[in-house]
Amino acid sequence: MSRLFCSVVNTMNPRAVAHRVKVCGDRGPWLVFAHGLGGSPSDWDPLVSSLGAGHRVLTFAQAGSAEADPAVFSPARHASTLGFADDLSLLCGDLGVRDAVFVGHSIGANAGALAAAADPGLFSRLVLINSSPCYVDDPITGYRGGFSQSEIEALLQGIVADYDAWAGGFGPLVMSNAERPEYANQFVRVLRELDPRIAAISFRAAFTGDFRKVFARISSPTLVVQSQDDPAVPVDVAHWIGQHLPAARVVELQTRGHFPHVVNPGEVIDAIGPFATGRLEGSR
Repeated sequence: MSRLFCSVVNTMNPRAVAHRVKVCGDRGPWLVFAHGLGGSPSDWDPLVSSLGAGHRVLTFAQAGSAEADPAVFSPARHASTLGFADDLSLLCGDLGVRDAVFVGHSIGANAGALAAAADPGLFSRLVLINSSPCYVDDPITGYRGGFSQSEIEALLQGIVADYDAWAGGFGPLVMSNAERPEYANQFVRVLRELDPRIAAISFRAAFTGDFRKVFARISSPTLVVQSQDDPAVPVDVAHWIGQHLPAARVVELQTRGHFPHVVNPGEVIDAIGPFATGRLEGSR
């Protein structure tokens, strides 16, 4: 496979610069990647190399991440995942991105889902990796998000009380794969690079939103990818998304933890490649 030429977008567009937008390739349909909290655009490097041929590939740094310009984060706007979705939509608009294939992880996946629901022509198909429209259990409907409201509040209070200690515990928990501690160690290092005040707002946005009704409006073919034993997102959530989106199907990976594309990019590439490159339709 020929090596993709990638370059940081250096234009007069301050938004693209602030989000450290990088574009690989110069022709073909768009392929857009959005990382989650504590993630990085470089998390996608193996997927970009494997799936990017014949595409224009866009990666960017989420507001609040260590690589983004701190000025791009708004405590008011990014208090909801809708703020991250707005960032994504605006970046795509600035760069003329339409009818793109979207691949997102965690809050990045949620941002793509919300953007797709608001603008059905933005993405032709979506890949949602370890995504959750709602982390809180709903006994009335039987929805299992994985946490009680009190558990969410305890988690978020831990961020405010002692962020350094919280990061040291949260990193190994969600990364899992204790036999390969290098992944958890790297994630903890990235978390500790974040401004604790920004991290508290971002994680509250991620864990307290309820976008189940919005997700159900997504009409684009969608591949829901879920790893095993994810402490943040139960497999039940992936199947809820698969059942409530009209053109979605679910793929369960063998990889464990919340970051399957980091600890086992090969399995993720195999799982999403035919769908993301248009060789497999998304209908159930």
